Amino acid sequence: MHEAEASTQQGMPRVLVFIIALVCGLFLALTVHIALTAKGVGLTSALRELFPTSTDQLKSALAWWAIGIAGCLGSWGTILLLRKTSPGGPVQRLVRLGLGLAFFGLLAAAGHEATSGPAGKAAVTMAVNLAAMGLGTFMAFCAAHFALRR
Repeated sequence: MHEAEASTQQGMPRVLVFIIALVCGLFLALTVHIALTAKGVGLTSALRELFPTSTDQLKSALAWWAIGIAGCLGSWGTILLLRKTSPGGPVQRLVRLGLGLAFFGLLAAAGHEATSGPAGKAAVTMAVNLAAMGLGTFMAFCAAHFALRR
């Protein structure tokens, strides 16, 4: 009974907030993955040569961390935005609109970068993309789970 009252006070059910946060975190993680891959700092930088250098391994590790942090921050920020702001004030509406447009712009830019990505082996590219999606989903899930419990 208490959880039903809490969900009606927030305006949206907790499950819907969780799903929205999970999707936003995943999309932000994939956006970071696509942008880093287009710049040559993606997850496959250590797999390009037979004997990778330490800088290639560092680039690959930084890409893993950037994707994970982006998924976590995207999900956590979405929950904070959905839970803490009431739909009433004009300033809050402008903040939501601005953040929504910025998120849409990031996704559009990532889509543009994805079309001009580096050519590589299809199997390796698919495996790396699935790994990035899995990492982004896991981090977004963890952030959404812990942010909703607070």
